Amino acid sequence: MMKHQPYQSKDPFSSRRSKVLLIFAAITLASGWTVLHIIDLQRYLDTSILSWNKSSDHHASFNNDTDNDILKPAISHLDPNTKYLSYLPFAGLTNQFIALEVAAYTAKRLNRTLIIPPIITNTHNHENTHQRWSQFLDLPRFTELTGLTVLEWDTVRPLDAHQHQAGQDHAQMGRARGGQNPTAKRWNSVAENITCQIVYGYGAPDLNVNISGMNFLWHFLFRATFVDPPSRKPEIPFYDRKKYAQDNQHSDEDLIVMEDLVARYRDYDDSADINNGGYQILFLSHTFKVKDPEYGNRRYWMEIGQHLHFVPQVMEYVTDKMNEEVQGDHEVEMLPNDDPEEVHTEVETNTNKTPRTRIPHIAIHLRRGDIWKKCSEADKNSCIIPFDYYVHAVQRARALIASSSSLSINAEHMPVIVTTDTDSEDDLRQIKEHGWHTLDHEKYETARIWGPFGPAMIDSAILAHADVLIGSSKSTMSRIAALRQRTWYKRETIYSGEKDTKQKRMLLTRRSSNGMGKRRMDMEEENDDDVVLVY
Repeated sequence: MMKHQPYQSKDPFSSRRSKVLLIFAAITLASGWTVLHIIDLQRYLDTSILSWNKSSDHHASFNNDTDNDILKPAISHLDPNTKYLSYLPFAGLTNQFIALEVAAYTAKRLNRTLIIPPIITNTHNHENTHQRWSQFLDLPRFTELTGLTVLEWDTVRPLDAHQHQAGQDHAQMGRARGGQNPTAKRWNSVAENITCQIVYGYGAPDLNVNISGMNFLWHFLFRATFVDPPSRKPEIPFYDRKKYAQDNQHSDEDLIVMEDLVARYRDYDDSADINNGGYQILFLSHTFKVKDPEYGNRRYWMEIGQHLHFVPQVMEYVTDKMNEEVQGDHEVEMLPNDDPEEVHTEVETNTNKTPRTRIPHIAIHLRRGDIWKKCSEADKNSCIIPFDYYVHAVQRARALIASSSSLSINAEHMPVIVTTDTDSEDDLRQIKEHGWHTLDHEKYETARIWGPFGPAMIDSAILAHADVLIGSSKSTMSRIAALRQRTWYKRETIYSGEKDTKQKRMLLTRRSSNGMGKRRMDMEEENDDDVVLVY
């Protein structure tokens, strides 16, 4: 009996059909992967908070009353019987966060409702856009923890598509210093006057408002009139700008200290200001640099900053993508995910599922970008930190993990994730050679899911979320991440470039202290005027 031979078609088109079938199968598999990928992305898109793809490209709450192309003045949802406080944003993303902190502390002291500007285009971001903080920060939780009511300009002054476009166009023209062209006339036809109190000298004729603040005014159709603050109260000492600000930017008598600011505006009557449309809005030209010298600026963080948690979806996204990124590492270990920052504060329907496991990891903030502009020869190695300093810091981090009683894992195989603004091929090559990881925001479509400021905010969450953080000492982004580490997780940060003995001494000092007053917080550096951030 002959053995059965495999069937072989003599059809001349059989090989072609086989190729077609193979191509069809490949397309089917690719389509299946795409569907699964979309389902995964939809976890983060299908919430009331994460609606970037469901609204405009600037993530504003649009007023949909656009029956015709006539540009109309913006409407307002403010209550004329409520006292409000708002402010102009300043510089990059982390500086804008600190400005929010200081403004919130001021509003709390003055018993006013805070209206926060959005994250807005700055010198590091040229997309001419803005995005609500509430997409990343849990503002209802913040109000519950602090008692401070917080609103956002996108919701109290919703713009329709025509108003939004007029604001964007004028901002673009403003950067080019255009004259009275049709774009400017169109914007001026609907722009509303608002009175802005000069703080820290910003808004005075010889000290211009930062570009971030101007972008806010242009986007939201505000024409600011800058006025001097009320006179200093007799019971408040004179704070010399040269002493407390240590700069020569403006007058020695500028309003630069928190206690002075609170005293001047405690009983301030702003109800009669016709520029503010009949609303009681105390609008400050600047908050980021306002000093709190008697408390070393600690109050801003302890009363405000530590309560500005990320929304749980941000932390869930970080855990999910971190797991995906590093799970292929040799002998990587997974632990049950018990991160308190991923717990939803309210019972929701169709809510995201918190990842059940997490992979412990070390995070590095490798600061490059424009930091070199602020470095001197004396502090060059602690400012533009050589790559081998980070390598040494990772070794110190592994030694710290190995000696820790709270983490019973193999320190030598703990993966390393790097958040960085570097475009240096040498840096990127060394990251790869050491087996470290970067979260590829293009690969994970971070900007599509979270909006234009999403990659920077996700990086901030990665730094806060790490089991060990290695920061760059001259970076305010690193310092804020270190505060989150300490406050939320009781962890200390290693700063690359610092000597081991200094680092150990700082850790011992902080671990042995029970009271905030005894700790060496070094909070003054959080508001370092000389730090310019990439984010």
